Formats: sequence, C-alpha cells, structure tokens
Amino acid sequence: MTRPYAHIKSQNQRRKEDYHLCQFCGSDQKVAAHHIFEYSKGGSSAPEGMITVCERCHLRIIHKDSRIRIIKKENGILTIGRGGK
Repeated sequence: MTRPYAHIKSQNQRRKEDYHLCQFCGSDQKVAAHHIFEYSKGGSSAPEGMITVCERCHLRIIHKDSRIRIIKKENGILTIGRGGK
C-alpha cells in the first residue's frame, strides 16, 4: 500500500520520538513505526497512533497472536496478551 507523504512524515516522527529504539526490547536494528490500530482499517496516521518496533518484535510479539493490547503512555508502553494482528 502506497502511503501519502504526510503519513510517511508521521512514521518518521514516531521513530524520532522513540529515539529509533524498539519500544519492546530496546533494539535499534530494523525499526519501523507500527500502527497500534491498523491503518488499512482506519487507524490513525498521526504519530500518537503508532509505536516503534524492531522487525523481530513486530513478527514475534505483534503478529504471533491476535490477543495483544498495546497501551502507549508518555513514559513507556504496557502490553497485555502475547502479541497479535
């Protein structure tokens, strides 16, 4: 899916605000801004609607199981469940 420039800018902003570190494991390798609520299903393209995760955690935690709940807070994140899509 091709994303508008404003959306790509928001993804870059999210990574910058998270210091280009995975918010699960702290890795700085292959990080991306992940939508807390899927963009294709109407999730926000604002930086506040995203979280920075590395490729490993993205696959292992987020897409492994459908029972994840991510709550992003100013000083960190809280996850409930084992991961999910």
